[in-house]
Amino acid sequence: MRMTNEELLESRDFPFYINAVTINPGYEVEDHSHEFIELAYVYAGIGEHRYDGGEYHVIKAGDVFVIEPGMEHAYRGRQSESMTIYNVLFTQTLLKEELNTMAAFTSFLDFFYVEPLLRNDVRFRTRLTLREAQQAEMKTLLDRLLYEREEKTLGYRIFIKTEMIQLFIFLSRCHQQKEERVRSMPHQEKTMQHMLDFIHRHYAQPLTLEQICRISGWSLSAFSHHFKRMTGKTFIEYRNEVRLKVAEEALIDSTQKIAAIASEVGFDDLSFFNKLFKKKTGLSPGQYRKRALEEDKQGDT
Repeated sequence: MRMTNEELLESRDFPFYINAVTINPGYEVEDHSHEFIELAYVYAGIGEHRYDGGEYHVIKAGDVFVIEPGMEHAYRGRQSESMTIYNVLFTQTLLKEELNTMAAFTSFLDFFYVEPLLRNDVRFRTRLTLREAQQAEMKTLLDRLLYEREEKTLGYRIFIKTEMIQLFIFLSRCHQQKEERVRSMPHQEKTMQHMLDFIHRHYAQPLTLEQICRISGWSLSAFSHHFKRMTGKTFIEYRNEVRLKVAEEALIDSTQKIAAIASEVGFDDLSFFNKLFKKKTGLSPGQYRKRALEEDKQGDT
């Protein structure tokens, strides 16, 4: 499915649209492309995104990215949690002169133009995840855009253009700050942080220590040493801890069967999942869910 400018954008002389949509558990926005640019911001929750016909990959609150015109992509909700996304749709003609001017700034150029081109054909990588304070500022900017689009009061088009410029400057600064933080890290710490981010995004896949070592470029012994020094855990312990944390949230927030949750977070052996879960929480998954429900009922009374 290909979406055209005429279908969604306000008009030819003002090619702009913004909305906030919630993708519920199990719901899927099928593969589609569009003539316009899409700036997407995950405001809340966790879900999955497919880019250019590749595999689905996790996106979560704080992630912000640009989908260029003509590129196929899709969204889907996970079984345990919904996801709310702001979509800002526009063409370059909306801010032609302003975008050209801002392209002189390296941080804006990297975020808006270069970052989408760095994704390979089978994997979508979100390279900008906003920190908590940045997320609050981002929502304020987007809510103002949403209000102006809906109310269309006097001068709203000028207001929207001005706000869009502020939005891009803000994101450029966030991108610059992230790059500066990464550059200031020692090489070993920087590599390890990339690997931790990778684990958090791909925890449900059958990752092995050998695969992670190949990705990092380190030997098995060197990676294991630096990983344990940085996290206090082995790779397997850390990966399982991430999986169990997601499982805890799913047990509280969904009615999925325990076996389905175990499988979704990456455990093929249910008895092994139950054993690890009880070791971590002191309760079986069923007891954990029951206690959470009882606590919710007590809070409502």
